[in-house]
Amino acid sequence: MSLASLEKWCLRCDAVLVWVSVLATLVLMLLTTADAACRYLLNSPITGAYEITEKYLMVAGVFLGFAYAYRRGVFIRVTFLVDRLPAASRLVFAYAVQIISLAYCGLFVFATLRQSLRAVADGTTLSTVPLPVAPAHFLVPIGFLAMTVFMLFDLARVRSGQSALFREDQPTS
Repeated sequence: MSLASLEKWCLRCDAVLVWVSVLATLVLMLLTTADAACRYLLNSPITGAYEITEKYLMVAGVFLGFAYAYRRGVFIRVTFLVDRLPAASRLVFAYAVQIISLAYCGLFVFATLRQSLRAVADGTTLSTVPLPVAPAHFLVPIGFLAMTVFMLFDLARVRSGQSALFREDQPTS
């Protein structure tokens, strides 16, 4: 399997993660609205709505979109010092930053995966409805792993300035 086809497959996986993230955010908004309407109009909130929103939907909405956010270059960058460096120094600095960021992401994958496995062993459930909390914990390392993979692909793009950490053509927010 070539690197290009592997990256294409990862992009498809990322598209699935993004759609799950969007769907989770939509369900979060609908559930919160329905819960508020039931709470104030019928004086009967939806049982477990807050916990499902907090433990599942928010986690999916945030962490499953990490790789997409990275690829779009929407993470905050402070470049006023780097822009003043000579080109050779800037390239060394860019590689160092890419490698350090990659290492941090890898560390987060490892740490959150360990925490997820610990949650499985605990067998904790939500307090209002008997749903296990452990599956939601696995969404975090999945999001970090996807971002780590794209950072790894970008390591080869640092020299050309096409790494998502350093591209100049990022969309404005």
